[in-house]
Amino acid sequence: MLCSSFIKEKLYIGEATVATICGIIFGPHAANLIDPLSWGNTDQITLEFSRIVLVVQCFAVGVELPKYYVEKHWKSVFYLLLPIMVCGWMTTSLIIWWMIPPLNWLDSLCIAACVTATDPVLASSVVGKGKFARRVPKHLRDLLSAESGANDGMAFPFIYLALYLIEHRPNANKVAFSWFVLTILYECVFGCIYGFIIGYIGRQGIKFSAKHDLVDKESFLVFYFVLALFCAGSGSILGVDDLLVGFSAGVGFSNDGWFQKKTEESHVSDVIDLLLNLTYFVYLGTIIPWEQFNNAKYGITPWRLVDLARSSFCWSFWANWCWSYLCCNLSKS
Repeated sequence: MLCSSFIKEKLYIGEATVATICGIIFGPHAANLIDPLSWGNTDQITLEFSRIVLVVQCFAVGVELPKYYVEKHWKSVFYLLLPIMVCGWMTTSLIIWWMIPPLNWLDSLCIAACVTATDPVLASSVVGKGKFARRVPKHLRDLLSAESGANDGMAFPFIYLALYLIEHRPNANKVAFSWFVLTILYECVFGCIYGFIIGYIGRQGIKFSAKHDLVDKESFLVFYFVLALFCAGSGSILGVDDLLVGFSAGVGFSNDGWFQKKTEESHVSDVIDLLLNLTYFVYLGTIIPWEQFNNAKYGITPWRLVDLARSSFCWSFWANWCWSYLCCNLSKS
């Protein structure tokens, strides 16, 4: 923390990498000072912790977008979310299918859907406020921010399509109904509408309170975080895509630019995001299952994983670059 600027701007190492290394050092495989595996129910703890961090980050991305950005640039965001995500999903699934022989293609599709989305936490080095982000043109940073905030939630249809195909493979009608009605219409479309309504109501409420001097400065700033947590909780209760709920709520909350103008001198959102990110990646470093990365029974070896990561990066980069070039030309025409 005391040399964060040197690490990020001189050593070119992000905060997530440093926090993960700290988690590995303090975790059960090294110093054994922190052992989350001894807490019990580790999978559920990891799931809920990850969900809260991602919903807060997606909400933050929606809040930080420029005034009326989604309405003005929906076509560019659409091209990045659908054709390019589908291309990356298919490319990654084929590489996983080829590299890990025990898996069939449906299993590979399910795994690939989990890694297709761009993490808004890790994308912050490009779209945030650091030294390198300033070298990226403003319109590209805004587009990448919108895409990284929305595509985490947009990965749900890909994951559920693969799961429904695995579970109901002989019954095409059941697969189509479950995927279109439950996943697309209810979880995604209704989740977006619900999130935007939450954000809009929150915006009107905080503006009313500020106008009539009903809220102090501290509560005004913390309301941003509270609304994000409400999106995570209510989205989970309703069974909708809570990541899309968080992003849509962030868009609805600051769509008119009023909240950004009021908080441009404050860095409370950056502090909250940093604390959440550091805590999460330290936790992640302590629970990495190193022993499972060398399992010949399932065709998993360390060098095969390295080759898989290298191949996925190269092929996905090439395919996404081609699709991006095509989509840019289509959006201009």
